[in-house]
Amino acid sequence: MKEKIILFLIIAIFVVHALSLNFTQDDAFISYRYVKNFINGHGLVFNPGERVEGYTNFLWIIILSIFARLGLDMIMVSKILGVLAGATTLFLIYQISLNIFKKRDWLFPLFAPLLLASNSAFAYWSISGLETAFFVMTVLLAVYFYLTNERLMIISSALSTLVRPEGVLVFGIIILHKFFFKKDKLKNCLFSILGFILLLLPFLIFKIYYYGNLLPNPFYAKTGFSLEYVKAGLAYFWLFLKHYGLWGVLYLIPIPFYKELEVKGKLVILIVYIYTLYIIIIGGDVLQAHRFFLPLLPFLYLLFSFALMKLSLMLKNRVIPIFVVIAFSFLTFFVPRNWIMSVRSAEIGLSSKMSKYAQGLRQSFGTNFTLAMTTIGVISYLTDAKVIDMLGLTDPYVAKHPEKIPGLLSTWKEKKFNTQYLLSRNPDVIMFSTGIKPSAPAERALFLSSKFRENYYPYYFLGILENVLGVVYKKKGEYTKKNEIFPDARFVNLYNEAINLQHQNDLRTCLDKLKEILEVGPKDFARVYEEISRCNFLMGNTEECKKYAQKAVEMDDYCTMAHILLHEIYLREKDTTEALQEREKILSHNPEMLESR
Repeated sequence: MKEKIILFLIIAIFVVHALSLNFTQDDAFISYRYVKNFINGHGLVFNPGERVEGYTNFLWIIILSIFARLGLDMIMVSKILGVLAGATTLFLIYQISLNIFKKRDWLFPLFAPLLLASNSAFAYWSISGLETAFFVMTVLLAVYFYLTNERLMIISSALSTLVRPEGVLVFGIIILHKFFFKKDKLKNCLFSILGFILLLLPFLIFKIYYYGNLLPNPFYAKTGFSLEYVKAGLAYFWLFLKHYGLWGVLYLIPIPFYKELEVKGKLVILIVYIYTLYIIIIGGDVLQAHRFFLPLLPFLYLLFSFALMKLSLMLKNRVIPIFVVIAFSFLTFFVPRNWIMSVRSAEIGLSSKMSKYAQGLRQSFGTNFTLAMTTIGVISYLTDAKVIDMLGLTDPYVAKHPEKIPGLLSTWKEKKFNTQYLLSRNPDVIMFSTGIKPSAPAERALFLSSKFRENYYPYYFLGILENVLGVVYKKKGEYTKKNEIFPDARFVNLYNEAINLQHQNDLRTCLDKLKEILEVGPKDFARVYEEISRCNFLMGNTEECKKYAQKAVEMDDYCTMAHILLHEIYLREKDTTEALQEREKILSHNPEMLESR
């Protein structure tokens, strides 16, 4: 009875832990958009009329759709289901521990649930709105039934695969263990595989018929198999080891006790090592907070608990293992705490910013426009615009036909893009993740195209942003010239650096970078003259500001910021005629700039 009370307290601690981290991940809104389109009769699509499997969580979307159809708030439901799945996961790992430890001692099966409840990454993703905790629960369900009822294991493995494709990997590991370690007959293994395939066959037929592919589109957009991906995967693995793996010790603990592990225990080792190798090979995750390692956490903690049980038997002492697990749970909670909170804060800030941008875009452009962008979650859900994903998550052409442009510098992991394809679709608006500055490779590459430089201009919109201007790149009209590709990407990197320096108020260095662009960049790049003018204005160099602003608008009349600067200068000079002409230009190209002043 006492162990059940303690388990209940551990689950209660987890629930409080998860609720304390409440936020909604931007990527969750991609699923929400699929749900919204589905229940509104458009089908399982991101954009009505475009059949693309831009999600990796089919069953999660279907479950949310059922609740949304009943009139419930799908965002709230996703959080409740995530926390419930997390709580169920704690119960399941306890049951698996009892099975493996054979109820030798009531204490040690509680260790893994305690450590998991203390893990902020597990709590973080449980409340995020994504399917992560639900997937972890179905994985543990498959393992639990493998130990107790193999036919139910087949069903639960199929369910986990419907939640995320990695369920196939877990099922494969179970079959590997069943044949090579449990020494089950080949006929029985083939029976399990056949049952698994038959359960998933309707889903596979649906995918081929409806989407034309077996694999979801994000698989092509986010993952790959190359040395670059392996390096990224190793970096992702190392950060996990520093935060939750005791700098690798947690992975080494099973080795001394391998011979003492029974057949069931060796399944846990197989899952940990093979799944980790998979994560490394595919390059880890683009999202922070160790999402891909969550299915492994219960099993790592299970092995740690087994080691403590063996230590207790060797020392004939239960106090030391209790002290160790309590100390480890505190380390698990406190060591990465600041990092987790900073990740959460950044995500909340992003969602808040994108929510305001979405409402501003709706006020400026309505809903009947095409928007190309790199951070598609919140805005795609709130605007109802037709969204082109520049990173290819919901666009199969970008995902499967990425461009290779040497020399583009970026810290972004999402490096797949196709600017020629993007510009051929003539989006009305292109939105960058960091405003006017190109950050992602997909954004930087656009500046190499003359069609983008000449036919898109920074459009500042106010909306409800409380006198803070948002900025997008708006299409001027039809582009009839041939699109020329500038061969040297250095000027784009310099442009990015210059804008960063301007934000840091290092105006002198910023000017140096901008003038370097005049030497190495394309001759039609009017924005660089506009930025030089702006720097000079901020430095108080009125004549230089005026000269470069006039050059910018001479090259491109849509350099609205240059018109703003000239308007200000002419007002100071009391040249009302010229000031009025500049005002008319601003009203023509970007009236919302004047509304904010």
